[in-house]
Amino acid sequence: MMIADAGLNSFLPAKMRVPLDRLRPTQAAVGMRAVALKRRKVEKHVATPRKIERYLDHRPIPSVIGPGGDLFMIDHHHLGLALWQAEVETAFVVVIEDFSVLPVAMFWHRMEQGGWLRPFDEEGRRIAPSKLPKRIKGLRQDRYRDLSWSVREAGGFVKSPQPYSEFLWADFFRTRVSESLIAKNYDVAVAKALKLSRSSQARHLPGFTST
Repeated sequence: MMIADAGLNSFLPAKMRVPLDRLRPTQAAVGMRAVALKRRKVEKHVATPRKIERYLDHRPIPSVIGPGGDLFMIDHHHLGLALWQAEVETAFVVVIEDFSVLPVAMFWHRMEQGGWLRPFDEEGRRIAPSKLPKRIKGLRQDRYRDLSWSVREAGGFVKSPQPYSEFLWADFFRTRVSESLIAKNYDVAVAKALKLSRSSQARHLPGFTST
């Protein structure tokens, strides 16, 4: 995800360590397969304090200060949930904007305008920002987000800096691959989605490649 250059906001705090429970998500769902893979990577480091410290230090979570001083994470939701599942209690955060003085409605408007908010549930339906999970552990599963991740891993499209690009692919597959197929035969669903990702129907999506 593209984020503002923290160097342009010299008045903001530098990288700091905060409890994971303090971070508020800006999306409702994640791909649990991707989370599981990240959790396994995290668990390889947690036994050694030096290793987990270095791992976290290299993966700060970009965040925005919102009304009331709440910290809203704008990326690394999969990593955040993986850390929580691995019983890691804190993470490093880089604050890139301070919108704490904004009224709530204006805050959410600025967040969406900046590409830092995905107000949709795990079924791809638009929701009010107030319906987003209040904590990382409340993130829900979106099977289609997993499907888009698997297709990208298989070379169906390339990673894009456009905010929430893999969710755009997830929404594309949502209307073309049945959820029952994903649940019953994930490999077949991925093969079908991979073929769709290289079709002309997907040409408008970020990271599209016909090769």
